[in-house]
Amino acid sequence: MSTFRPIEGHASAWNRDREDGVQVLDHDDTKAITALLMGKKVTKVDGEHLLLDDGTVIKAIGHDGGCACSSGCYDLSVLNGADNVITRVEYDYSPAGDDEKLKHGGHPDDPDDEWTGYYRVFVYADNRQINLMQFDGTDGNGYYGTGFEILVRPATTEATR
Repeated sequence: MSTFRPIEGHASAWNRDREDGVQVLDHDDTKAITALLMGKKVTKVDGEHLLLDDGTVIKAIGHDGGCACSSGCYDLSVLNGADNVITRVEYDYSPAGDDEKLKHGGHPDDPDDEWTGYYRVFVYADNRQINLMQFDGTDGNGYYGTGFEILVRPATTEATR
């Protein structure tokens, strides 16, 4: 049985004070994320962390645009477990930028604006579709980035500690 230990830090500063053995993946790394999840169960959901049945720990982090406005900022809004073995992984990405918002009359920094983008990772387990993780936000002007990052501490790293 694996003991759960959260991953400290966040992806945007991951080039400094990196914990040995922790990998950084982002929304473009769909093949690696699929390989990570396939055939596994999610045994624990803790804040922004998932613990897989093999001892792998995943920290889900929405992208931080790093500016005073909301451009490039996505927040983790959904994180769920999967009690059964994951047999399929799907991605549903619909980022929203200034052009989309302005086309519908909204303003990119208006908190009441309904034209929010999202990144969703769905898994199938026991013939059920589960929204494993979802990140909501906006690309804004597109300069500050988009999407999400996940930090991954593989089970082998944990076992050698």
